[in-house]
Amino acid sequence: MPATRFEINGERHYRTDKEDKAYPSVTTILGKCASESSKKALRNWIAKNPGGSAAAAKRGSAVHQACEDYIRGKEITIEEEYQPFWTGISQHLDKFDEFIWSEMPLRPAWKFCTGQDGISRVWSHKYEYCGCPDLVGIRNGTVIIADFKTSNQPYSRYYPKGKDDRSRFTGWNKFNKCAMQLAAYAQALDETLGIRVECGQIIVSTPEIDQSFMLTTEELERYKTKWLQKIRRYQELKEEELLAKQVLQELKDENLQDSRDDVSSNEVCTNSGNKSDHCKASVS
Repeated sequence: MPATRFEINGERHYRTDKEDKAYPSVTTILGKCASESSKKALRNWIAKNPGGSAAAAKRGSAVHQACEDYIRGKEITIEEEYQPFWTGISQHLDKFDEFIWSEMPLRPAWKFCTGQDGISRVWSHKYEYCGCPDLVGIRNGTVIIADFKTSNQPYSRYYPKGKDDRSRFTGWNKFNKCAMQLAAYAQALDETLGIRVECGQIIVSTPEIDQSFMLTTEELERYKTKWLQKIRRYQELKEEELLAKQVLQELKDENLQDSRDDVSSNEVCTNSGNKSDHCKASVS
């Protein structure tokens, strides 16, 4: 049974409903297209916080699981250290009238989105990417796509005015990245399930506060434009990588051929030298 989710050169991919089609994930594309300054900042953070990435991933998984259990009416069991991140999120979930997706489709007709290994995803054949939304629900007749985020610092919708306010800049950067994720998932949901998403919601949980950012239809369209720019950049980067590999292979082939020519040349000189030793010519 082929895995629904797999990696190619460290990049996450998902299979789709077409056997010959598998696409990179939304987070893979965003990560590869991040600015050099953002990549440098991430590398510096990882260097200064050994094990920090794994700890953040574990924290996020714990809160996501709590959200799923809450939506399904199950008992919430979450480790004490993650409790501050869970507190306050339920009030945002209570505002929904119905949930139609929570890490996986909640309607039987949509089971085709879940692979035999239990991994769910939606896809865009038009733009060639896949992803798995956190939550899709209905509130007052409006279809809303939502994403849960845990963070040590609050998110920010607006670009910070002061250049020295690094924490707010990080929060603004995270907000924009998440908004593009929602726009990407909205497009894929439309293509895969025929769902027209009308609003987006980013639910952020920090140790001190919880936040809820609503995105209108118009805002989602603006972030979709930004997302499509990321896709084009990703495709350009992949083409550049492919070209670089081809050039490298050609250089290797040339070096190999040069080595063979050198060997052949040495053999000719050796043979010629042997003949001259046995058949010395005299010039009068």
